[in-house]
Amino acid sequence: MPGPVARAPVAVIRSGSARRELAPGEQLAFGRGQGNDLRIGHDPADLRIPRYAGRLECRPDGVLIHNTSDKRSLVVETFPGEPFEVLPLMVGGTGPHDLVTVTIDGEHGVYSVSVDVTGLRAARRPPRAPLPMTAVIGAASGATVGFARIESLTPRHRMLLCALCLPSAFGWNGQHGTPSYAEMEQILAERGHRTSAKTIRNVLDDLRRELATAHGVDGVWEEPGAERAGRESYLPRLARWARLSGNVTTEELSDFEALAG
Repeated sequence: MPGPVARAPVAVIRSGSARRELAPGEQLAFGRGQGNDLRIGHDPADLRIPRYAGRLECRPDGVLIHNTSDKRSLVVETFPGEPFEVLPLMVGGTGPHDLVTVTIDGEHGVYSVSVDVTGLRAARRPPRAPLPMTAVIGAASGATVGFARIESLTPRHRMLLCALCLPSAFGWNGQHGTPSYAEMEQILAERGHRTSAKTIRNVLDDLRRELATAHGVDGVWEEPGAERAGRESYLPRLARWARLSGNVTTEELSDFEALAG
C-alpha cells in the first residue's frame, strides 16, 4: 500500500487570523487596497498604510520582500539579529532566518505580516551526520542548542507562552505585537484562566532562568540594563524563541485561540 504523498515545501504567511501558503514561484501582495491578496489597514481605513504596501515572492530557499510603496519603508524584525528596513521601491529577503515579521506603522497601530520559511529551508538542508554527545545539551538530537522543542515544559509554561505569542501570530484586540504582563492577564482571562500579571511575571522569570541555565537558550535572561528598563523588555525575545524553536506551534496557538468565549 503506497504511503502518504509528501507535501511540497511552502512558506507560511500570517497576519491576524489570515493564513496563506506560498510555494516557490508564487507571490502575495499586501496593503490597504482591494486588489491585494492580503489586506491590512483597511478596517477601519488607515490612510498611513499604502494601498499597495508590499509583495512577497517565494523562492526555493526563502522569500523576497518587495516594498512596492514609493513613500513608506517596511521594517523586517528578525531573531536573532537586529531589525532592518526595506526602503521604498527596494527589495529585501528572509535569509538567513527561518521566521521574520514585516511591520509597517499606521495611524491606528503597527500592522504585521509574519513570514515562516521553515518548511522551505528544511527541505533544502542535506542530512547531517550525528553530532557528538558533548555538543548536545539535555538530549541526543541534532537540533541547534537552545532551539529544540522542550517536551518537559509544564502545561502552565506552555499556556503562558501561547498567551505571549498569540497577538503577534493571530492578532488580539487590534494589536499584533508582544503583549505586556497585564495584557497577558486579559488574554488568559478571556480563555477561562484567572492568573494575575504579577504571577505571570514571576512564572516567566523562573522559566527564563531555566531556559538559560538548563537548556542553553541565549538572550532571554541576562542583558545589561534590562532590569532597569523593566522585565517586560525580555518578552519579545522570549516570544520569538518560543515560535522559532517550536515550543509554541501554530496548532497550539489555534487551540488556545479557540478557548475564547
